Amino acid sequence: MTQLLAFLVILIASAVGDVVSIKSRARIPSLLIMMLIFMFGYWTIFPKDIVEISGLTAMAALASPIIITHMGTLMSFKQIADQWKALLIGLGAMVGIGVLVLPIYGAIYGLPMAISAAAPISGGIVAGLMAMEKMQAIGRPELQVLVMLFLALQSLIGMPLAANLLKKDVAKNWDKIVSTHHANMAQGDPAEKEKKLIPSLPKEYQTPFLLLAKLALVAWAAVSFAGLFNDVIHPYIMTLLFGLLAYYLGFLEEDILTKANSSSFLMLLLIAALLPSMSQATPQLIASMIVPLLVGFALGVVGIGVMSYVVGRLVGLPSAMAISIGSTALYGFPGNYMIVQEVARSASQDPEEQKAVLNYIMPPMIVGGYSTVTIGSVLLTGILLNLL
Repeated sequence: MTQLLAFLVILIASAVGDVVSIKSRARIPSLLIMMLIFMFGYWTIFPKDIVEISGLTAMAALASPIIITHMGTLMSFKQIADQWKALLIGLGAMVGIGVLVLPIYGAIYGLPMAISAAAPISGGIVAGLMAMEKMQAIGRPELQVLVMLFLALQSLIGMPLAANLLKKDVAKNWDKIVSTHHANMAQGDPAEKEKKLIPSLPKEYQTPFLLLAKLALVAWAAVSFAGLFNDVIHPYIMTLLFGLLAYYLGFLEEDILTKANSSSFLMLLLIAALLPSMSQATPQLIASMIVPLLVGFALGVVGIGVMSYVVGRLVGLPSAMAISIGSTALYGFPGNYMIVQEVARSASQDPEEQKAVLNYIMPPMIVGGYSTVTIGSVLLTGILLNLL
Protein backbone atom coordinates (compact mmCIF):
# COMPACT_ATOMS: atom_id res chain seq x y z
CA MET A 1 0.00 0.00 0.00
CA THR A 2 1.32 3.43 -0.97
CA GLN A 3 1.42 6.43 1.36
CA LEU A 4 -1.20 8.30 -0.68
CA LEU A 5 -3.58 5.33 -0.69
CA ALA A 6 -3.21 4.88 3.07
CA PHE A 7 -3.94 8.57 3.60
CA LEU A 8 -6.98 8.30 1.29
CA VAL A 9 -8.37 5.33 3.25
CA ILE A 10 -8.14 7.28 6.51
CA LEU A 11 -9.85 10.30 4.95
CA ILE A 12 -12.63 8.13 3.48
CA ALA A 13 -13.23 6.53 6.90
CA SER A 14 -13.38 10.00 8.46
CA ALA A 15 -15.79 11.21 5.78
CA VAL A 16 -18.09 8.22 6.21
CA GLY A 17 -18.11 8.84 9.96
CA ASP A 18 -19.06 12.48 9.42
CA VAL A 19 -21.87 11.58 7.01
CA VAL A 20 -23.39 9.05 9.43
CA SER A 21 -23.06 11.50 12.32
CA ILE A 22 -24.77 14.28 10.36
CA LYS A 23 -27.56 12.00 9.11
CA SER A 24 -28.23 10.75 12.65
CA ARG A 25 -28.03 14.28 14.12
CA ALA A 26 -24.95 13.21 16.10
CA ARG A 27 -26.78 10.30 17.75
CA ILE A 28 -24.23 8.00 16.13
CA PRO A 29 -20.77 9.49 16.73
CA SER A 30 -18.34 9.69 13.83
CA LEU A 31 -15.59 8.18 16.00
CA LEU A 32 -17.68 5.02 16.45
CA ILE A 33 -18.00 4.61 12.68
CA MET A 34 -14.27 5.17 12.14
CA MET A 35 -13.47 2.69 14.89
CA LEU A 36 -15.72 0.04 13.31
CA ILE A 37 -14.27 0.62 9.84
CA PHE A 38 -10.72 0.20 11.10
CA MET A 39 -11.55 -2.71 13.37
CA PHE A 40 -13.11 -4.71 10.52
CA GLY A 41 -10.42 -3.40 8.17
CA TYR A 42 -7.66 -4.73 10.41
CA TRP A 43 -9.48 -8.07 10.59
CA THR A 44 -9.63 -8.29 6.80
CA ILE A 45 -7.68 -6.18 4.29
CA PHE A 46 -5.94 -3.29 6.10
CA PRO A 47 -2.22 -3.66 6.81
CA LYS A 48 -1.53 -3.33 10.54
CA ASP A 49 0.71 -0.30 9.89
CA ILE A 50 -1.67 1.61 7.62
CA VAL A 51 -1.53 4.74 9.79
CA GLU A 52 2.27 4.63 9.87
CA ILE A 53 2.34 4.18 6.08
CA SER A 54 0.16 7.31 5.70
CA GLY A 55 2.82 9.40 7.45
CA LEU A 56 0.32 10.79 9.97
CA THR A 57 1.81 8.99 12.98
CA ALA A 58 4.99 11.06 12.88
CA MET A 59 2.92 14.26 12.99
CA ALA A 60 0.30 13.06 15.48
CA ALA A 61 2.52 13.83 18.50
CA LEU A 62 2.24 17.52 17.58
CA ALA A 63 -1.54 17.54 17.65
CA SER A 64 -2.26 17.04 21.36
CA PRO A 65 -0.30 19.95 22.91
CA ILE A 66 -1.41 22.33 20.14
CA ILE A 67 -5.09 21.35 20.35
CA ILE A 68 -5.16 21.53 24.16
CA THR A 69 -3.55 24.98 24.06
CA HIS A 70 -6.20 25.97 21.53
CA MET A 71 -8.90 24.75 23.95
CA GLY A 72 -7.85 27.55 26.28
CA THR A 73 -8.96 30.07 23.65
CA LEU A 74 -12.52 28.78 23.32
CA MET A 75 -13.97 30.62 26.31
CA SER A 76 -12.88 33.61 28.36
CA PHE A 77 -12.61 33.79 32.14
CA LYS A 78 -15.60 36.19 32.11
CA GLN A 79 -17.79 33.77 30.17
CA ILE A 80 -16.84 30.99 32.55
CA ALA A 81 -17.49 33.21 35.58
CA ASP A 82 -20.97 34.19 34.30
CA GLN A 83 -21.92 30.51 34.28
CA TRP A 84 -20.17 29.58 37.51
CA LYS A 85 -22.98 27.22 38.53
CA ALA A 86 -22.55 25.15 35.36
CA LEU A 87 -18.78 25.22 35.86
CA LEU A 88 -19.09 23.84 39.39
CA ILE A 89 -21.55 21.15 38.31
CA GLY A 90 -19.23 20.05 35.50
CA LEU A 91 -16.28 19.82 37.86
CA GLY A 92 -18.50 18.05 40.38
CA ALA A 93 -19.30 15.43 37.74
CA MET A 94 -15.54 14.83 37.38
CA VAL A 95 -15.33 14.23 41.12
CA GLY A 96 -18.25 11.81 40.88
CA ILE A 97 -16.44 9.81 38.19
CA GLY A 98 -13.21 9.74 40.16
CA VAL A 99 -14.84 8.83 43.47
CA LEU A 100 -17.10 6.09 42.10
CA VAL A 101 -15.23 4.61 39.12
CA LEU A 102 -11.71 4.56 40.56
CA PRO A 103 -12.25 2.61 43.81
CA ILE A 104 -15.09 0.28 42.74
CA TYR A 105 -13.93 -0.45 39.19
CA GLY A 106 -10.34 -0.61 40.45
CA ALA A 107 -11.29 -3.17 43.11
CA ILE A 108 -12.86 -5.37 40.42
CA TYR A 109 -10.44 -4.97 37.52
CA GLY A 110 -7.35 -3.26 38.89
CA LEU A 111 -6.06 0.34 38.79
CA PRO A 112 -4.88 0.42 35.14
CA MET A 113 -8.31 -0.67 33.88
CA ALA A 114 -10.03 1.76 36.24
CA ILE A 115 -8.04 4.65 34.81
CA SER A 116 -8.68 3.34 31.28
CA ALA A 117 -12.39 3.68 32.08
CA ALA A 118 -12.39 6.93 34.08
CA ALA A 119 -10.29 8.94 31.60
CA PRO A 120 -12.54 8.56 28.52
CA ILE A 121 -15.79 8.67 30.53
CA SER A 122 -14.69 12.00 32.02
CA GLY A 123 -14.18 13.67 28.65
CA GLY A 124 -13.17 13.40 25.05
CA ILE A 125 -10.40 12.36 22.73
CA VAL A 126 -7.62 14.27 24.49
CA ALA A 127 -8.21 12.60 27.86
CA GLY A 128 -8.51 9.25 26.10
CA LEU A 129 -5.26 9.78 24.23
CA MET A 130 -3.48 10.66 27.48
CA ALA A 131 -4.66 7.37 28.97
CA MET A 132 -3.73 5.39 25.86
CA GLU A 133 -0.19 6.77 25.86
CA LYS A 134 0.17 5.78 29.51
CA MET A 135 -1.18 2.26 28.92
CA GLN A 136 1.39 1.78 26.18
CA ALA A 137 4.14 3.10 28.46
CA ILE A 138 3.31 0.68 31.31
CA GLY A 139 3.10 -2.34 29.00
CA ARG A 140 -0.71 -2.71 28.85
CA PRO A 141 -1.42 -1.91 25.17
CA GLU A 142 -4.59 -4.03 25.16
CA LEU A 143 -6.21 -1.43 27.43
CA GLN A 144 -5.91 1.09 24.60
CA VAL A 145 -8.75 -0.82 22.95
CA LEU A 146 -10.88 -0.42 26.08
CA VAL A 147 -10.25 3.34 26.05
CA MET A 148 -11.25 3.49 22.37
CA LEU A 149 -14.47 1.57 23.04
CA PHE A 150 -15.44 3.94 25.87
CA LEU A 151 -14.71 6.94 23.65
CA ALA A 152 -16.71 5.57 20.74
CA LEU A 153 -19.79 4.49 22.70
CA GLN A 154 -20.22 7.07 25.46
CA SER A 155 -22.20 9.64 23.44
CA LEU A 156 -24.79 6.94 22.63
CA ILE A 157 -25.58 6.98 26.35
CA GLY A 158 -25.04 10.64 27.22
CA MET A 159 -26.86 12.43 24.39
CA PRO A 160 -30.30 10.73 24.73
CA LEU A 161 -30.09 11.17 28.51
CA ALA A 162 -29.42 14.91 28.24
CA ALA A 163 -32.00 15.50 25.48
CA ASN A 164 -34.81 13.92 27.50
CA LEU A 165 -33.87 15.70 30.73
CA LEU A 166 -33.61 19.08 29.01
CA LYS A 167 -37.01 18.65 27.35
CA LYS A 168 -38.57 17.95 30.75
CA ASP A 169 -36.82 20.95 32.30
CA VAL A 170 -37.95 23.27 29.49
CA ALA A 171 -41.55 22.07 29.76
CA LYS A 172 -41.55 22.54 33.53
CA ASN A 173 -40.10 26.09 33.35
CA TRP A 174 -41.79 27.20 30.11
CA ASP A 175 -43.55 30.31 31.48
CA LYS A 176 -40.38 31.52 33.22
CA ILE A 177 -38.27 30.94 30.09
CA VAL A 178 -40.59 32.93 27.83
CA SER A 179 -41.17 35.80 30.28
CA THR A 180 -37.42 36.15 30.96
CA HIS A 181 -36.72 36.25 27.22
CA HIS A 182 -39.30 39.01 26.66
CA ALA A 183 -37.88 41.01 29.57
CA ASN A 184 -34.36 40.73 28.18
CA MET A 185 -35.54 41.75 24.72
CA ALA A 186 -37.18 44.85 26.14
CA GLN A 187 -34.11 45.75 28.19
CA GLY A 188 -31.52 45.03 25.50
CA ASP A 189 -28.13 43.40 25.99
CA PRO A 190 -25.32 45.89 25.48
CA ALA A 191 -22.45 43.40 25.79
CA GLU A 192 -19.06 45.01 25.87
CA LYS A 193 -16.08 43.46 24.20
CA GLU A 194 -13.50 42.38 26.73
CA LYS A 195 -10.33 44.44 26.72
CA LYS A 196 -7.03 42.57 26.51
CA LEU A 197 -3.61 43.53 27.85
CA ILE A 198 -2.05 42.58 24.50
CA PRO A 199 -4.02 43.97 21.54
CA SER A 200 -5.11 41.52 18.86
CA LEU A 201 -3.19 41.39 15.58
CA PRO A 202 -4.66 43.44 12.72
CA LYS A 203 -6.85 41.29 10.49
CA GLU A 204 -4.40 41.39 7.58
CA TYR A 205 -1.70 39.84 9.80
CA GLN A 206 -3.91 37.04 11.13
CA THR A 207 -2.58 34.57 8.59
CA PRO A 208 -2.67 30.80 9.23
CA PHE A 209 1.12 30.58 9.57
CA LEU A 210 1.37 33.50 11.98
CA LEU A 211 -1.49 32.24 14.15
CA LEU A 212 -0.10 28.71 14.19
CA ALA A 213 3.35 30.04 15.10
CA LYS A 214 1.92 31.88 18.13
CA LEU A 215 -0.08 28.82 19.18
CA ALA A 216 2.91 26.50 18.83
CA LEU A 217 5.04 28.96 20.82
CA VAL A 218 2.62 28.87 23.76
CA ALA A 219 2.36 25.07 23.56
CA TRP A 220 6.14 24.72 23.51
CA ALA A 221 6.50 27.12 26.45
CA ALA A 222 3.93 25.12 28.45
CA VAL A 223 5.54 21.74 27.77
CA SER A 224 9.00 23.15 28.54
CA PHE A 225 7.75 24.71 31.78
CA ALA A 226 6.24 21.38 32.86
CA GLY A 227 9.56 19.71 32.03
CA LEU A 228 11.40 22.03 34.40
CA PHE A 229 9.51 20.34 37.24
CA ASN A 230 9.93 16.79 35.85
CA ASP A 231 6.31 16.79 34.62
CA VAL A 232 4.93 16.66 38.16
CA ILE A 233 2.04 18.59 36.63
CA HIS A 234 1.13 16.78 33.43
CA PRO A 235 2.29 18.71 30.31
CA TYR A 236 -1.25 18.62 28.91
CA ILE A 237 -2.62 20.31 32.03
CA MET A 238 0.10 22.93 31.66
CA THR A 239 -0.74 23.54 27.98
CA LEU A 240 -4.38 24.10 28.91
CA LEU A 241 -3.44 26.60 31.64
CA PHE A 242 -1.01 28.40 29.35
CA GLY A 243 -3.67 28.54 26.62
CA LEU A 244 -6.20 30.08 29.02
CA LEU A 245 -3.66 32.63 30.23
CA ALA A 246 -2.42 33.54 26.74
CA TYR A 247 -6.00 34.08 25.56
CA TYR A 248 -6.83 36.12 28.67
CA LEU A 249 -3.81 38.37 28.08
CA GLY A 250 -4.63 38.72 24.38
CA PHE A 251 -1.58 36.98 22.94
CA LEU A 252 -3.76 34.25 21.42
CA GLU A 253 -6.91 35.02 19.46
CA GLU A 254 -10.28 33.47 20.27
CA ASP A 255 -10.82 30.01 18.70
CA ILE A 256 -7.41 30.36 17.13
CA LEU A 257 -7.23 27.04 15.26
CA THR A 258 -10.45 27.81 13.41
CA LYS A 259 -9.10 31.24 12.47
CA ALA A 260 -5.94 29.51 11.21
CA ASN A 261 -8.05 27.10 9.11
CA SER A 262 -6.22 24.20 10.76
CA SER A 263 -8.71 22.71 13.19
CA SER A 264 -9.92 19.85 10.99
CA PHE A 265 -6.46 18.67 9.96
CA LEU A 266 -5.15 18.69 13.53
CA MET A 267 -8.20 16.74 14.65
CA LEU A 268 -7.40 14.22 11.91
CA LEU A 269 -3.89 13.91 13.35
CA LEU A 270 -5.34 13.41 16.83
CA ILE A 271 -7.68 10.68 15.60
CA ALA A 272 -4.81 9.09 13.64
CA ALA A 273 -2.99 8.65 16.95
CA LEU A 274 -5.95 6.59 18.23
CA LEU A 275 -6.57 4.31 15.27
CA PRO A 276 -3.50 1.99 15.50
CA SER A 277 -4.79 0.65 18.83
CA MET A 278 -7.70 -0.98 16.95
CA SER A 279 -5.20 -3.37 15.31
CA GLN A 280 -5.12 -5.16 18.69
CA ALA A 281 -8.91 -5.45 18.85
CA THR A 282 -9.41 -9.13 18.11
CA PRO A 283 -12.95 -10.53 18.33
CA GLN A 284 -11.92 -12.38 21.50
CA LEU A 285 -10.60 -9.19 23.12
CA ILE A 286 -13.74 -7.22 22.19
CA ALA A 287 -15.94 -9.97 23.65
CA SER A 288 -13.93 -9.99 26.88
CA MET A 289 -14.48 -6.24 27.29
CA ILE A 290 -18.27 -6.18 27.03
CA VAL A 291 -18.84 -6.63 30.77
CA PRO A 292 -16.09 -4.14 31.80
CA LEU A 293 -17.68 -1.61 29.42
CA LEU A 294 -21.13 -2.06 30.93
CA VAL A 295 -19.78 -1.84 34.48
CA GLY A 296 -17.71 1.25 33.64
CA PHE A 297 -20.62 3.07 32.04
CA ALA A 298 -22.96 2.16 34.89
CA LEU A 299 -20.55 3.49 37.52
CA GLY A 300 -19.68 6.55 35.44
CA VAL A 301 -23.30 7.56 34.77
CA VAL A 302 -24.25 7.05 38.43
CA GLY A 303 -21.22 9.08 39.56
CA ILE A 304 -22.05 11.89 37.14
CA GLY A 305 -25.73 11.86 38.04
CA VAL A 306 -25.32 11.82 41.82
CA MET A 307 -22.65 14.53 42.02
CA SER A 308 -24.38 16.73 39.43
CA TYR A 309 -27.60 16.45 41.39
CA VAL A 310 -25.89 17.27 44.71
CA VAL A 311 -23.95 20.27 43.36
CA GLY A 312 -27.03 21.43 41.44
CA ARG A 313 -29.05 21.48 44.65
CA LEU A 314 -26.30 23.41 46.42
CA VAL A 315 -26.13 26.13 43.74
CA GLY A 316 -29.89 26.24 43.09
CA LEU A 317 -30.25 24.65 39.63
CA PRO A 318 -33.04 22.19 38.77
CA SER A 319 -31.97 18.56 38.96
CA ALA A 320 -32.76 17.87 35.29
CA MET A 321 -30.61 20.79 34.16
CA ALA A 322 -27.80 19.89 36.58
CA ILE A 323 -27.59 16.26 35.43
CA SER A 324 -27.72 17.39 31.78
CA ILE A 325 -24.76 19.68 32.42
CA GLY A 326 -22.81 16.89 34.12
CA SER A 327 -23.61 14.49 31.26
CA THR A 328 -21.65 16.68 28.82
CA ALA A 329 -18.63 14.65 29.96
CA LEU A 330 -20.02 11.86 27.78
CA TYR A 331 -20.19 13.83 24.53
CA GLY A 332 -18.91 17.42 24.80
CA PHE A 333 -18.90 19.78 21.84
CA PRO A 334 -20.51 19.70 19.28
CA GLY A 335 -22.85 17.16 20.88
CA ASN A 336 -24.04 19.64 23.50
CA TYR A 337 -24.67 22.28 20.82
CA MET A 338 -26.68 19.84 18.69
CA ILE A 339 -28.77 18.70 21.65
CA VAL A 340 -29.63 22.29 22.55
CA GLN A 341 -30.73 23.00 18.96
CA GLU A 342 -32.86 19.85 18.87
CA VAL A 343 -34.54 20.63 22.20
CA ALA A 344 -35.33 24.19 21.07
CA ARG A 345 -36.87 22.96 17.80
CA SER A 346 -38.97 20.35 19.60
CA ALA A 347 -40.21 22.86 22.19
CA SER A 348 -41.93 25.25 19.77
CA GLN A 349 -42.44 26.16 16.12
CA ASP A 350 -42.24 29.87 16.93
CA PRO A 351 -38.76 31.33 16.19
CA GLU A 352 -38.88 33.72 19.16
CA GLU A 353 -39.84 30.96 21.56
CA GLN A 354 -37.07 28.77 20.13
CA LYS A 355 -34.65 31.62 20.78
CA ALA A 356 -35.95 31.89 24.35
CA VAL A 357 -35.23 28.18 24.90
CA LEU A 358 -31.76 28.54 23.38
CA ASN A 359 -30.97 31.49 25.66
CA TYR A 360 -32.07 29.40 28.64
CA ILE A 361 -30.18 26.15 27.99
CA MET A 362 -27.33 27.05 25.61
CA PRO A 363 -24.99 28.97 28.01
CA PRO A 364 -24.97 26.40 30.86
CA MET A 365 -24.67 23.47 28.45
CA ILE A 366 -21.76 25.01 26.54
CA VAL A 367 -19.92 25.99 29.73
CA GLY A 368 -20.76 22.57 31.17
CA GLY A 369 -19.10 20.90 28.19
CA TYR A 370 -16.12 23.20 28.56
CA SER A 371 -15.75 22.42 32.27
CA THR A 372 -16.01 18.64 31.77
CA VAL A 373 -14.38 17.79 28.43
CA THR A 374 -11.96 20.70 28.09
CA ILE A 375 -10.88 21.42 31.66
CA GLY A 376 -12.08 18.73 34.06
CA SER A 377 -11.20 15.64 32.04
CA VAL A 378 -7.65 16.83 31.36
CA LEU A 379 -7.12 17.72 35.03
CA LEU A 380 -8.66 14.45 36.29
CA THR A 381 -6.77 12.28 33.82
CA GLY A 382 -3.49 14.06 34.55
CA ILE A 383 -3.96 13.38 38.26
CA LEU A 384 -5.00 9.75 37.77
CA LEU A 385 -2.09 8.93 35.48
CA ASN A 386 0.32 9.93 38.24
CA LEU A 387 -1.09 7.04 40.31
CA LEU A 388 0.40 4.49 37.91
